[in-house]
Amino acid sequence: MNPQIRTELDADGVLLATIDMPGRSMNVFSVELMDAIDALMDRVDSDDAVRSCVITSAKPTFLAGADLAMVRGYTDAARTSTHEQMFEACGRLGRQFVRLEASAKPFVAACNGLALGGGLELTMACRERVVVDDPKVQLGLPEVRWGLLPGAGGTQRLPRLVGFETGMDMLLTGRSVDPATALKLGLATQLAPAASLVDAAKALARGMHHTPVDMTRKFAHLSLDDALLPGPGVAQSVAARHGVSADDYRDYPAYSAITDCVLDGARLPLAQGTAVEMNIFLRLMFDPVAGHMVRTLFLERLRADRELAPPSDAAIAQLRVGPDAPAEWAKALAKVKLPQQADAALPAGTLEATDTAGRTHRATLCVLDGAAASSAGTQLVLAPAGPYGRVLEIATADNAAAAAFAVLASKLWSLPWRSPGPGSRLQALRGKPLADQARMASAWTDMEPAFTDVAACLAGVTPAWSGGPLIWLADQPKAA
Repeated sequence: MNPQIRTELDADGVLLATIDMPGRSMNVFSVELMDAIDALMDRVDSDDAVRSCVITSAKPTFLAGADLAMVRGYTDAARTSTHEQMFEACGRLGRQFVRLEASAKPFVAACNGLALGGGLELTMACRERVVVDDPKVQLGLPEVRWGLLPGAGGTQRLPRLVGFETGMDMLLTGRSVDPATALKLGLATQLAPAASLVDAAKALARGMHHTPVDMTRKFAHLSLDDALLPGPGVAQSVAARHGVSADDYRDYPAYSAITDCVLDGARLPLAQGTAVEMNIFLRLMFDPVAGHMVRTLFLERLRADRELAPPSDAAIAQLRVGPDAPAEWAKALAKVKLPQQADAALPAGTLEATDTAGRTHRATLCVLDGAAASSAGTQLVLAPAGPYGRVLEIATADNAAAAAFAVLASKLWSLPWRSPGPGSRLQALRGKPLADQARMASAWTDMEPAFTDVAACLAGVTPAWSGGPLIWLADQPKAA
């Protein structure tokens, strides 16, 4: 068996398939894992000793989204490939799940941790889903946040499990739910403690031996009778009910694509609905907005998280905060688990961080939407938290100070984005038309362009649909 998945067959015919991708901290969908799933299904179908299959994970999480290399390959291929070629490549996982769901031998998911995107889609393709009883675990389909839709049956199965309105809300917001909520909604069949999770899933599987697939039993809302019929303006009205503004519906094509998937596939068999979903998914893949958002908010964002993280040996021993700190900073610092004290001797609106080497670093505390700092020196510009995270711009800092303030950023759950100054570059972009932002940012040759796009989108100074000022500029037609 492919080393991506380990198997163990019980005497009563329950095959335990444990996903354990070598060299990774969490399981993600890759070409190799899809090959392993094909091999697993082939064995289940052909081995008479196998009567059912329980799928679980050896990692602390169950299964996250797609492998970065595979996502990058799809977005790159969309520039040159035909619709038929993309349908074959991108639709493979959805076709696998249709096959898994239709298997005469039941598959049961033993979801031991986080299940997002394709991971949740895999559990929904199984006949039953046992989820670990841990409130920290999250289950959801967050693809809309990156301009995409869940393209392996997620738009078809989720509403059929939890109902049309709840399904639309989760799909259009990308919000996730904890196991207790998943059980209440019908997304989970039952909950179990971690120690007995696999045993509970095996018991469910044994109880379904020689039991044919019954879609009406699996899906509480199989027919989706409450889904509206497609028609002019219907998709936008559904999206509006779930908080999507007219401007966002226009600028972010994922909203209309997701709604179209659900409405167009609502009354079709799952296999046909999955094909409808993949055709609409490709509509997004060929749209530059999705490519921009995937590149900046997913691929480059993860690279920025790695490369801009504080050095492993950096640490803060003490924070001292001067009087009259901006309200946003006072609120943020109140939640930071670092030794800190008020110091009236410091200039108003400043902070001093002492690192574990005994060096002290001072900075002026600013907020993105506030006035620019009037004094020279290091500035810490805190952007508001947004749907993609938060940014702390570290402007005009030497290496030691930048490392210390990057530690502070990590405690604030913020991306530490270092700019050379003078002044804040995020504040310089704020409120400018996109073309002006692109002109300004293209002159910043002293910074990593991709991270400029990431910071600008995370901070909300540049619309996410653009992918950032620089990627937007690169996509503009060149003058003759």
